Amino acid sequence: MTRHDALTPFLLEHAAVRGSYVTLPATARAVLACHPYPAAIARVLGELLAACALLASTLKFTGSLIAQLSGDGPVRLLVVECTAELELRAMSLWDAERVAAQGPDATLADLAGGAEHGRLVLTLDPKGQGTMYQGIVALEARSIAGLVEHYLATSEQLASRLVLTANDGAVAGLLVQRLPGGGEDDDAAWGRMQVAVTGLDTTRLATADASDVIASLLPDEDVRVFKARPVTFACSCSRERVENALRIAGAAEIESIIAERGEVEVTCEFCNRRYAFAPQEARAVFAPETTIRH
Repeated sequence: MTRHDALTPFLLEHAAVRGSYVTLPATARAVLACHPYPAAIARVLGELLAACALLASTLKFTGSLIAQLSGDGPVRLLVVECTAELELRAMSLWDAERVAAQGPDATLADLAGGAEHGRLVLTLDPKGQGTMYQGIVALEARSIAGLVEHYLATSEQLASRLVLTANDGAVAGLLVQRLPGGGEDDDAAWGRMQVAVTGLDTTRLATADASDVIASLLPDEDVRVFKARPVTFACSCSRERVENALRIAGAAEIESIIAERGEVEVTCEFCNRRYAFAPQEARAVFAPETTIRH
């Protein structure tokens, strides 16, 4: 097992308790390098990257798990997306002066403009393979971990403890859950797990090996550790997707852009990749397909 960009699931052999541990040093660096994020947003994005990876690992689905924050505060929009393959990307739109005024320790609610003005929505998008699901996470807790714990307890009826850390590129997270069923022995094991998680050193969480972190939680328990899954940064943008967006905008809109700028340029808000279309390339997007008959 490795602490580099991997998610390691585990469970207690004799109790209805499961968990996952994730570290994202390279993935978080790659995501945050796409834009000049202020310290508060970088920290929030890092924690949400870890949280989304941990949540996605507990689900059986195709498509993506998306966390989207919107509000009228310093951050107008923030999106973190994690695919079923644990591929992550993220973006944010913010007002630099207002974010600076909040300081580096601003909470998610602070950045959204307050609990009454912003909302965090979790979306399970099956990408055409099923029904889309959405849940709203109340911005009442001070920490992202607290927000997610409350959401899981109220919406999913799962008692959970979540620990997240994102500091100077060291991004990691631990999620443990009490599964339904079981008896007093399971309750006792869950109580011991909660105590262990409460006393966890978050600095060590981001620097130790997965085996050491998991073993230190309940050293006297019989813990089954599963094979670690790789976690990566990946953006789903492509020239083909951009061409589809141009078609949706319409030929008249594209012609006005060409007249104003001489070309059409689209930049991915997630990875900051630039797609440029010369006038003839942009117009070709609207040309009817030619069928060649033999």
